[in-house]
Amino acid sequence: MALPFVLGLAVGAGAVVAYNKSDKLKEKANKFFNKSKDVANDSLEKGKEAVSEVKQTINATADCIKERKEKTAIANNKEEKTIEDKDKEN
Repeated sequence: MALPFVLGLAVGAGAVVAYNKSDKLKEKANKFFNKSKDVANDSLEKGKEAVSEVKQTINATADCIKERKEKTAIANNKEEKTIEDKDKEN
């Protein structure tokens, strides 16, 4: 039965100490939040850079695929023309 009483005293004493040192706690909390804000901004910038690099890679890949399709289409057209020319000769 003494346990709730002891816990109450401990919590009350902690509240008094926190109230007395509230200025220091506010400073530390502000430093912590500012630091976390800086870390979040840095992470956001790194994320934007990564997204930009991925977009460039995707665009380069798409261009490469488009070029290959065009080359294949040109090659197929040449083959069709040569086949037609051979048919005309026969």
